Amino acid sequence: MTFKFTGFQTVSPENWGLPRVGLDAHDVVQQTLGVSTDEIVSRCKNSVYSFVNGLYDEEVGALHHYYRSDTQFISEFDSGNFLMALNFVVMYDLFQDPMMLERATSCFEFAMREYCDDHPMAFWQGGVRDGFRPSELWLKYTGDAFWLALALNRRSKSTFVAESINKFHNFFKRSKEAGFRYTFDTENYSWRDKGNVWKSFGFPITCYMEMYEATENGQYLQQALEWGDHALSLQAPNGAFYLIDDQFWNSDLAAPELRGLVYLWEATHEQKYLDSAINYANWMLQYQRTDGAWPLGVDRDGEICVATVGPGDTPNIALSLIRLHGATGEDAYLQSAIRAVKYGMSMQACESGKYPLHLDDPHVKWGFWSWEPLYDYSLSGDQSVHHIRGQLFLSSYLMAIAKQQDS
Repeated sequence: MTFKFTGFQTVSPENWGLPRVGLDAHDVVQQTLGVSTDEIVSRCKNSVYSFVNGLYDEEVGALHHYYRSDTQFISEFDSGNFLMALNFVVMYDLFQDPMMLERATSCFEFAMREYCDDHPMAFWQGGVRDGFRPSELWLKYTGDAFWLALALNRRSKSTFVAESINKFHNFFKRSKEAGFRYTFDTENYSWRDKGNVWKSFGFPITCYMEMYEATENGQYLQQALEWGDHALSLQAPNGAFYLIDDQFWNSDLAAPELRGLVYLWEATHEQKYLDSAINYANWMLQYQRTDGAWPLGVDRDGEICVATVGPGDTPNIALSLIRLHGATGEDAYLQSAIRAVKYGMSMQACESGKYPLHLDDPHVKWGFWSWEPLYDYSLSGDQSVHHIRGQLFLSSYLMAIAKQQDS
């Protein structure tokens, strides 16, 4: 059985036409995930109101990126505020708490001032700087900023946010005109597509599909399609996308890419996009561990080159598998998403989690561990963005399809 979604923005289940978790419930969530919808909401709320809020500096108006529990070290501020602030937007949708929207807006404004190139003479305006190489502007980080701007613009109209959206579009456009290159070096005045360049095509596709949804302007659909056709040219015969140096699959470059391809099929019904998504998902399912996680890296020879897990990538991939399940009705995708979200839940720092460590530290409890194995005992705000959405979207989707079957 297939399911028809009604939107593209991926902040809250209602964006996809799904029921709101907390206002509606169904036994299927308890039966499938082993917890009630009330507990799902409680886990997500605690993650943001306790852990993420603990990273927020009211004087600066921004979030520290991560906390190391072994050394009690709280990290610097960086452009991760664009992604991390989505935690607050999810909570705003769930509880209509104005403080959540205020904090998301403050994080956005801070990151725009500090990490987005907007010099009047910069024709590449809108590019977001890489934290390790400040002279480089990355399309991936610009995509994070674009997502947050679109989310804020939908909930609270702001001239500053609207102007920022235009800048992000400008950077995407420059990237495309440079031959679909993903990194711009401001020191050398040149675009690169080799040498630790992340070919994150899913970001422009998903951002432009959200723009198309918001404006009904066909130019944004056309932009998304051009990026989609470029994406098809990158897909290996085995279905994989090796988006780092054309050699490595990375779990961080999977969810937006898969989701974007499904979006294009939904908008056009051109089979090539759905076929691409199916082939990619089928390849990924071969590498999903029995506990539901994916390793960080696989090379072109099919060998796992980085066995460490980035736990937040796993529920983010689940979001895309949910969308693909809706398009195809193929149960393997839903079962994979369920395993992925269950794994994500196990990585929350709480008594029932896999690593119930340092829970007496107020900067730890209810966060999500950044790596498995734990490596540096860090917990980061960008991980929780994917975990809480994965739990909420999957719960909502399970309820929706159960009701569809009942009717």
